[in-house]
Amino acid sequence: MKLLSRLNPRERMLVLTGGAVLLIYGLWTFVWLPTVSERALQTDRIARYLAVTQIALTADDAVPVAVRSPNAAIPLAPRITQSAEGAGIPLARLDPEGTRLRITVAKAGYNDLIEWIAALEATQNVRVVSVEMSRATEPGQVSLRLLLEDAG
Repeated sequence: MKLLSRLNPRERMLVLTGGAVLLIYGLWTFVWLPTVSERALQTDRIARYLAVTQIALTADDAVPVAVRSPNAAIPLAPRITQSAEGAGIPLARLDPEGTRLRITVAKAGYNDLIEWIAALEATQNVRVVSVEMSRATEPGQVSLRLLLEDAG
């Protein structure tokens, strides 16, 4: 305050106005814009999640039981392998555990994996028992371990 009292009224008004403009600019840049950006990002993520779950639900309802029953005659491992090849998912390992099948994917896109898992449950008559997913160093890439079993 001592510094402001030494300034004449015109200079004081310029300093206070400049300080107010800088404060508003700082709040806009470092508070408002990141908040709006993060909200848009989260809204997009929620919309994609809802779209994938809706696709899975509608695909599950749309596929008649007669179409699913031939899948039951094919063993689990070949069904999963064919489905992964069709989706472009590189399977690193398949380990049978009794009636279940443990799958390892070394690296693939997160969105591709989520859509593939939803498609497995919807069209291949497969139930996901457990999922272990970890991030890879590249953005959007993950490694995955799935434990699957026949749903029927």
